[in-house]
Amino acid sequence: MKMKPRCVPCLLNRVLYESNLVMDDERKKTEIMKKILEKMAEIYTMERGSAEIATEIHSLAYHLLGVDDPYKDLKERSNRVALQILPEVEKRVAESEDMLEEAILASIAGNSVDFGIAGSASSPEHLLTKFWDYMEEGLAYNDIEEMKKLLHGDVLYFTDNCGEVVFDKLVCKILKENYDIHLTLVCKEVPILTDATYEDVIALGFDEVVDEIMTTGSFAVGVDFHKISKELEERMRNASLIISKGMANYEAFSETDYRPIAYLLRIKCESIAEDMGLKQGTNVVKLYK
Repeated sequence: MKMKPRCVPCLLNRVLYESNLVMDDERKKTEIMKKILEKMAEIYTMERGSAEIATEIHSLAYHLLGVDDPYKDLKERSNRVALQILPEVEKRVAESEDMLEEAILASIAGNSVDFGIAGSASSPEHLLTKFWDYMEEGLAYNDIEEMKKLLHGDVLYFTDNCGEVVFDKLVCKILKENYDIHLTLVCKEVPILTDATYEDVIALGFDEVVDEIMTTGSFAVGVDFHKISKELEERMRNASLIISKGMANYEAFSETDYRPIAYLLRIKCESIAEDMGLKQGTNVVKLYK
């Protein structure tokens, strides 16, 4: 997705949110925001991808803040909250007519945990009150039946945020139990925003339900396709299906020709809603062949 004018204040607000997480000094925050504004003025153009610009801005912000993972506590809390909900989700999935669809819906409802942007949960605990509402909304756009036709051979599953990744594990378990696929989970190698890292997915036991775990390698919002390993690039080119969770992965992948790809997300952003031709504030599974 290309950078849109409305993306600029959203990105600046995200940096301010990060600053508030790690410091109280208003003078220091002012200096940081000034440097971020200078960087934004230098690199912003509507011709560049939003994920690419966001990566540069967050890289500078982390450097100026002097932290590797400002969201560490929020990520841990998000996983704990999701694990509280998980037993009821598992029961609901087991009793559903379509276990895969119900598990995917849960993973998308969990996608509402994404801090510092409008339209997302305000705290990990907020998910406890909103999760079932999002589940009851169902899928406003549903390509799952078409997606199922591509569940053979090599399937890659790109994770997004902590919290929702707890439900991604349930989706992966159902995929492996019901389809003849080689399932590779792809997560972040290093911390960025609230995204799940290799350390996070191992702690949650993903190695028990997928065939392989790979990482995107570098610090990047979504995926930096210039810095991924040649092995991952080849796997994406030859995959029967790529499953992409969340908005940042959509922003990155939508600038490429990797196909077929299924986007699983809650659309919290007007720019992404506009880009996908779908409604903001909805749960969607959209397949691009």
